[in-house]
Amino acid sequence: MFLRTLRLHQFRSYQEAFFEFCPSLNILCGPNAAGKTTILEAIHLLMTGRSFRTPHLQDLIKEGAAYFSVEAIFIKQGVEQSLKIFFNGTERQVISNHTTYRSFANLLGIFPGVCMTPEDSALVKGPPLTRRNFLDLQLAQGDPLYVHKLMRYSRAMRQRNCLLRSKNFTSLESWEYEMAQAACYLTQKRRTACEALSQNGKQIYDHLSTIQELFSISYKSTVPSEMTSEAVKEYYVEQFRKLRRRESELGYTLTGPHKDDLSLFLNEKEARYFASEGQQRSFVAALKLAEWELLKQLTEESPLMLIDDIGMSWDAFRKANLMQHLNGLQQVFITAQDLAFEFNANEKKVIELALTMSGEKLNAKDQS
Repeated sequence: MFLRTLRLHQFRSYQEAFFEFCPSLNILCGPNAAGKTTILEAIHLLMTGRSFRTPHLQDLIKEGAAYFSVEAIFIKQGVEQSLKIFFNGTERQVISNHTTYRSFANLLGIFPGVCMTPEDSALVKGPPLTRRNFLDLQLAQGDPLYVHKLMRYSRAMRQRNCLLRSKNFTSLESWEYEMAQAACYLTQKRRTACEALSQNGKQIYDHLSTIQELFSISYKSTVPSEMTSEAVKEYYVEQFRKLRRRESELGYTLTGPHKDDLSLFLNEKEARYFASEGQQRSFVAALKLAEWELLKQLTEESPLMLIDDIGMSWDAFRKANLMQHLNGLQQVFITAQDLAFEFNANEKKVIELALTMSGEKLNAKDQS
């Protein structure tokens, strides 16, 4: 699978822009504020229905404009396909091969990919929510049923929390049963994904690191890992029942997949506390590249790989090893301020972005 063309209209600082890409390495080069990251953001929006820079879609509409649109032509399973998204502040629209949807959630799975940015250090240092969102997003792109179960669980939990706050226990059981069914699926899929990430990530980390170190990931849940599906459901039902009185005082649910976490270890110690900055950067890169491998397995397609700021304060050895690994992927998009770093790829396309003295964007210049 590869992205052939991208058109932006009133998106961020772009009034109108059109880009053509090659099927392998695409380097977006230019100074700060030239719009490099915005291109990745638009691609990420097509992949996931969300920005990696802001939770507010309104921020993506160019100042003074009423709406934005992003259009793409891509090749999937050897067939040319089209995708367009539109947002005007209230209405969302997805047009996939001439079929229209009203939710950006419908984008998940159409155009899978992985994005790595400097802010991904939060995967190591940040709260559990960051790591859960990381898992959920990759699984949602590769498993439509996962999206359905996640939405059902969230809806049932909102209803349960409302009943807990009102001290109305009469219909709690039905919502708890629905939560338990969805929670079982989510927990088992996440645990399986973590096992794959740990296995793939270890091999990748060994390649990126300067010394031999032990990379590992485990899924942190109150549910014992050896339980069968039926036992997991029963476990959740029992936990929800036991905690009702306490949760009614608090007004929210204390246990379930929404409270789980990923434990990230380097040399059998928690990476957030014991890994150096360089080790943490290598850990995140290995995790993201392992995500690409898992997504490829789930979708049976080669996902896109987006990397914002290829420098990321890495030393020359780690950069060289990262680029060597990227050469084994299919289509990769990288932003860089300049071409001082050597990009050794069999095929690559450089798209230079520039600003005028007034700060306006110049048309992109291709160096194929």
